[in-house]
Amino acid sequence: MTEKEQYWSAHLAAIAAEAITTKAYAEREGLSCASLYYWRKRLKHTATPGQPPRRQLVPVRVATATAPDRACTLTLAPSVQLDLPQLPDPQWLAALVAATAGSVR
Repeated sequence: MTEKEQYWSAHLAAIAAEAITTKAYAEREGLSCASLYYWRKRLKHTATPGQPPRRQLVPVRVATATAPDRACTLTLAPSVQLDLPQLPDPQWLAALVAATAGSVR
């Protein structure tokens, strides 16, 4: 990945991690909204020959719970939370992230 791609990729990752709109992020950071959309599309379709395409990372926050009936809470989006009685299996968590990638906002 070139420096330029890394630069824009970092901005796109920040948008996803903060769960804010691209427009709000662009205004706050003094960036062009159109540039962010361009780089999102470009980086999504960029793949090195012979390697699998890049997967989009979905931010997931895991917090230990204070209530005795749940061990952790997974926050997938501001309005989507899962209260679990124990810490999830990493493979299950990976499958959940893969299944919800792009559908939870």
